[in-house]
Amino acid sequence: MQKSIFIFILFLIANVSTYSQGGKIVYNRKYHWLNIATKLPYLSQEEKDRIKTYWGKDDDENKGTNFLLTFNSSGSVYMEMEKEENLGYDWSDEEDIFMRDFDQKTTKDIRILLGKKYLIEDDIPRYKWKILNELKDIAGYVCMKAEMKDTVNNVIVHAWFTDKIPGSVGPEGYGGLPGTILALDFNDDDVNIIATKVEVFEDKKVELPFPKKIKGKPLKYDEYYAKKKKHILLSIAGRRNPYWDARY
Repeated sequence: MQKSIFIFILFLIANVSTYSQGGKIVYNRKYHWLNIATKLPYLSQEEKDRIKTYWGKDDDENKGTNFLLTFNSSGSVYMEMEKEENLGYDWSDEEDIFMRDFDQKTTKDIRILLGKKYLIEDDIPRYKWKILNELKDIAGYVCMKAEMKDTVNNVIVHAWFTDKIPGSVGPEGYGGLPGTILALDFNDDDVNIIATKVEVFEDKKVELPFPKKIKGKPLKYDEYYAKKKKHILLSIAGRRNPYWDARY
């Protein structure tokens, strides 16, 4: 325990934060469907073989999906980027969007579950992180590793964060660490999210790109989690992969 604290103090000293007006971080998000399938004990062998046939040869060609996190001292927005051929940034009706108000400590998230769109206005979720004794370079930043248990999906989540980027933000709405999260790993490479481009601005205010239309059926996070857990249990009973229809 003392060793862990000592290493973390050295990490903080080596990465002194500087004041900034905000920033933009591009993340690449990849599903590894073969990994997911092999770890779901309730899937039939026929289903696993089908997934292996379809996805087993394509993992090296998996380009993933790019997302943009825009943040400043008052809030953040995380959403899917437009495809390259369209130029610029945009958001998709079929993707979740995570919006944070740091002053009010609230969310205004758009979550898609089983084809239905929900607008979740709630307190920002709190995560029980454990900081570990590992360092790693991501996008030119020295990052420290942390882990937590995702009790909805029943998996371990690892985060890599740096306090050289001010704030306590990250992809997928994750935060609560003493710095910005630049990478997430769900259940040992089932899903990987990693920063590929980081821009931090000290001389100008970063405006948050809120969607023009923010709509969905009102819901609280406890209700959303209950719906997702029910879907996972029904999928287990039906020997199906629940993540075809729900975000991991």
